[in-house]
Amino acid sequence: MAARKFAAGVAALMAPWAADAQQNAVTLYGVVDLSIAGFSTQERGTAINMQSGVQSGSRWGLRGSEDLGNGLRANFQLESGFLATNGNSAQGRRLFGRAAWVGVSGGFGDLRLGRQTSVSSATLADYDAFLASYLITGAQTALLPYNANRADNTVAYWSPSVGGLRAGVDASLDYDGGGGFQTASTNKLYSAAVVFDQPGYSIAATYEGASWADGTAQSAAMTRAGADRQPYAYTLAGRATVDAFTLYAGWSVMRNGSTIPAVPSPGQRVYFPGSTVHGVMAGAAWRTGASTVMASWQGSLPGEGALERDGATHSQQIYSAGYVYDLSKRTNVYAIYGYMRGAWDDPSWHQSQYAVGMRHRF
Repeated sequence: MAARKFAAGVAALMAPWAADAQQNAVTLYGVVDLSIAGFSTQERGTAINMQSGVQSGSRWGLRGSEDLGNGLRANFQLESGFLATNGNSAQGRRLFGRAAWVGVSGGFGDLRLGRQTSVSSATLADYDAFLASYLITGAQTALLPYNANRADNTVAYWSPSVGGLRAGVDASLDYDGGGGFQTASTNKLYSAAVVFDQPGYSIAATYEGASWADGTAQSAAMTRAGADRQPYAYTLAGRATVDAFTLYAGWSVMRNGSTIPAVPSPGQRVYFPGSTVHGVMAGAAWRTGASTVMASWQGSLPGEGALERDGATHSQQIYSAGYVYDLSKRTNVYAIYGYMRGAWDDPSWHQSQYAVGMRHRF
């Protein structure tokens, strides 16, 4: 009897703590993604190496939430990217280069302050069979706004969903600065997204624009490319699911250059003042049991302005295929292949990229 009373007393003391822990949890999470990958080009031959983050960027992080009452919650996320090949930090060796923000959410929506992925690029990753990843097979190759664009000193807001319709907007007060008060002009990034989700299909429209300040490396690069014109892009994307199949489509209109200072896509240029580049994508994924098969086609269609003056108006096409097999809920293996035909300034140029790897999430 005494033992039962003691146990009941301990349970009574622990109950408020347990309830508080559930309402104010902090989660440690992460991804380790490693593959053997290679590329083949006409000018450099074939190279095989180990790559980190082909499917998902390797990372670890902390995220948490606190119940403030009256339907409000305080939220935060700290996320650190790293290279699993050698243990070095990614994103310029920042401690929390992928995310470092704090915010509040409730019936009004979700407000966040700090370093975070732009509203536009975070939205678009869900509208690609390759999730805007997997080397050149992801839609970010031809549709540059699909690239994850992370900005410092950002204010972001997402509205609540009403009938499946929601909207988000953000503004970076200093895109790549160290924080604190700035007396000179700073680089800025702005983006917005509207999403309409319904059972079986979803549509998204996004905008992303940069304002590179005078005297910065980005402004100087634009001038060297022919003119100091700010880059911006509009994107329309959609997906539809029928049984085990999901179909994807995207279209981007990119003007003057990329809103990311360095574009990873081969055969392209970061800045193209006065030029418009159209990016188009169509893809599909078939999911059955533990297996997922993906395929897509992308096209990059440049023209006008600086690109026309330089003769860099040739189309570029990317053909991609991939396979993912889930070994468990947290671990999978994958294999992908992408073939790129044509650089903007050379229609005969070509490159292949491929990888076989493993991803574990915790």
